[in-house]
Amino acid sequence: MSSLRRRLVLIPASLLLLGFAAALISALALGRSRVQAEIASGMELASLLLDAERGAYLHLPPAMGALDRLVFRLSRLRHVDLAVLPPPESFAFGFLFRIEADRPAVPLWFVRLLAPPPAMRLVALGEGEGAVRLLLLTNPYDEIAELWAELRSLALLFVALGVLIVLLLIGAAKVALRPLAGLGAALAALGEEDGSVPLTPVRVRELAPIWSRFTALAERLARLREDNHRLIGELIAVQEEERKELAAELHDAVGPELFAIRAEAEALRRRASEGGLEREAVAEHAAAIAHFAGAIQGVTARLLERLRPLVLTELGPWAALEQLCSDWQDRCPDLLITLEAGAGAEEALGRLDESAALALYRGLQECLANVYRHARGARRVSVRLERAGERLLLSVADDGPGFGPEARWGHGLLGLAERLRAAGGRLATGNADGGGAVIRLTVPLRAAKSGPCPVPSS
Repeated sequence: MSSLRRRLVLIPASLLLLGFAAALISALALGRSRVQAEIASGMELASLLLDAERGAYLHLPPAMGALDRLVFRLSRLRHVDLAVLPPPESFAFGFLFRIEADRPAVPLWFVRLLAPPPAMRLVALGEGEGAVRLLLLTNPYDEIAELWAELRSLALLFVALGVLIVLLLIGAAKVALRPLAGLGAALAALGEEDGSVPLTPVRVRELAPIWSRFTALAERLARLREDNHRLIGELIAVQEEERKELAAELHDAVGPELFAIRAEAEALRRRASEGGLEREAVAEHAAAIAHFAGAIQGVTARLLERLRPLVLTELGPWAALEQLCSDWQDRCPDLLITLEAGAGAEEALGRLDESAALALYRGLQECLANVYRHARGARRVSVRLERAGERLLLSVADDGPGFGPEARWGHGLLGLAERLRAAGGRLATGNADGGGAVIRLTVPLRAAKSGPCPVPSS
């Protein structure tokens, strides 16, 4: 896995190196042209001077030192070497140019790269075999040495600037990526269920949105974690309370009835063993036993209804919803409850699997209970079932005060949200445009086994 910091440093450094290479190639190309121009200019100047001094040499006697003066003047020219070839000596072309010991050292590869082909001119001073011959030979070494010194200085300056730029890039990348390290530590803390890692505000413009979204996510996860802990505690409390109520119901209602049945049966057995059993007595004891059995059956029906609504199986989902609304209408006569179904919604309701149908039934039960407990002043409750593609939407709206800005889900809505999530649906809460609370329950027609956990909203 490549490092982002390394990329931030290597990419500009590579571009800088490519720029240096391009500048070097361009400088070498221009340097070769410069050397050629200087050599041509030097040879031309030497030729003009030689032609000008040649006449004076021929007219002056040797004692006047005309040759020394000519050699002295020509030897002071740059980029040209002068060789005097006395007769009958011949010239052997075994070298390109001379390099004096006091000239600066230049790498041979650099000389070979920039040196143009040698040019020469052989001039005879006089006629006959005794004439002095002067050989003018181009020598670009001085110009190449100057170019070498310039390029070396520029290279050293570039290396120094490159090192400085790389160090600045490393420092800038370290400073710029420091907030990411803080975010990484905070994410690790969130993974360990610890959202208490402090985060300093990010000053980098590109990272500021990430920081703001992360802090919002951390706060939301903290609320969800708190809600989950509270939900678990309340569910345990509700479970214990239900067990307590069931135990009390069985003890207070079923227990005495069973004892009464046992007492009636014992009395019937005793009278039968004594031989004094009459039809009226049998009917009396049978009626008492039937009464007590009916009472037990009523208690059992109430317990079963609390544990699982049998009306879903006996009447079907739509009839169960109608009966639920009717029961709450009878319980709250001042509250008008209406139930409507959109096109195809009632037929699609019958296609729901057991978990989704039970989730809708329990959801409507919880919504109506919430209206009764919290919607102070509500006079109307509108329940509507609609089909949206392959999903069913059950909305419950009232004309009460609605959800407040700081409203949070209680354990009832949290439990309902988890029930819907398990059935592949979701729960959403909000306020209607004209006021009042709206709760929406959505389930798929073919319930999935998993789905996104809904986030409480107000």
